[in-house]
Amino acid sequence: MVIINSTKFDFLDIIEPVTTCTDGYLLSFNLGMPPQVFQVYLDTGSDLTWVPCGTNTSYQCIECGNEHGTSKPTPTFSPAQSSSNMRELCGSRFCIDIHSSDNSHDPCAAAGCTILSFMSGLCTKPCPPFSYTYGGGALVLGSLAKDIVTLHGSIYGMGILLDFPGFYFGCVGSSIREPIGIAGFGKGILSLPSQLGFLDKGFSHCFLGFRYARNPNFTSSLIMGDLALSAKDDFLFTPMLKSITNPNFYYIGLEGVSIGDGSAIAAPPSLSSIDSEGNGGMIVDTGTTYTHLPDPFYTSILSSLNSVIPYERSFDLERRTGFDLCFKIPCIHAPCTQDELPLISLHFLGDVKLTLPKDSCYYAVTAPKNSVVVKCLLFQRMDDDDDVDGNDDVGDANGPGAVLGSFQMQNVEVVYDLEVGRVGFLPKDCALHA
Repeated sequence: MVIINSTKFDFLDIIEPVTTCTDGYLLSFNLGMPPQVFQVYLDTGSDLTWVPCGTNTSYQCIECGNEHGTSKPTPTFSPAQSSSNMRELCGSRFCIDIHSSDNSHDPCAAAGCTILSFMSGLCTKPCPPFSYTYGGGALVLGSLAKDIVTLHGSIYGMGILLDFPGFYFGCVGSSIREPIGIAGFGKGILSLPSQLGFLDKGFSHCFLGFRYARNPNFTSSLIMGDLALSAKDDFLFTPMLKSITNPNFYYIGLEGVSIGDGSAIAAPPSLSSIDSEGNGGMIVDTGTTYTHLPDPFYTSILSSLNSVIPYERSFDLERRTGFDLCFKIPCIHAPCTQDELPLISLHFLGDVKLTLPKDSCYYAVTAPKNSVVVKCLLFQRMDDDDDVDGNDDVGDANGPGAVLGSFQMQNVEVVYDLEVGRVGFLPKDCALHA
């Protein structure tokens, strides 16, 4: 495998392995020169790519749980150890974007530039520290830097390592509920596919089932470029919707949900369109674990499921897990896949009916005990205070009305066709097609 500078080639694809963890999917890349290796969450609901910076002991993460516990220090990026690392200037469009300012002079004013220097575009002060918010109260604080990012790629079928110089990323020194870093795959200028030049083409992913969580021996592929869009005749494509207020999200229109062979439960019209104020639609967000649907639509789905599922409810596990429907399933031996839980199908614009794999809807939250296992529905209610990564508007008056989460995307290949403006789905065993 050879290393090349990506700027010399127009016909290339990125093919990067993705691994499964208990609350999302992880992408690996090299950053800096010499390279430092990082594994971060793949997130289509935000733009910024960031990594922890400093030392293993100086990086501070508050409320970061056990998944990435203190027994194993978080890998951190050391700017001083990279000969190609640079701080970005306060007047750059990337600095203005990360500060979300309507006034392009604000970052340089905050950096302490004189009025003459930033009005003339000659201020050489670095971009001031930023904060970046995510759903569930998560927050990161850091500085904007640029360096070489290295990814696995292919040119005419030849495996290569691709160097992308001048890649902008967040060098984060502290965070709340975000322990390891994120690769932003939204449509903003800071996102990884945008900076690498793939937003005029597209990308795809095929997530492994959560049973492969924490198993590094099993990976599936994230593909960016022409290869992601080729040979997709069998896919179910639904058009992307556009939002003036939230243009960086991947919106689609949800028309209904059906249980088993039953008729579709109609979604509110707001989920299949976006009005002039940015209300409505459903976003495809790999950074949100479970699919979120609004009431009273969601309650109607719960009621329909409860009426057709022939098992006893486990109210105790519902209280303990926070999931809305849990059932006691007869099971003698793991993995307890034989049950009468109904399939769930999502109906999208364009007469698209996506029947989800059963393991993408229900999950065994207990091991078999006394020949019984408890499985819960892994959809959730869209509360008024919900928001998604990089945006505080989800669940509010001017935000998406629903979210398609990563759990429902496992064992479904998803294609983001940005040439045509559509999202495609194809259920498959991603472990067999890795």
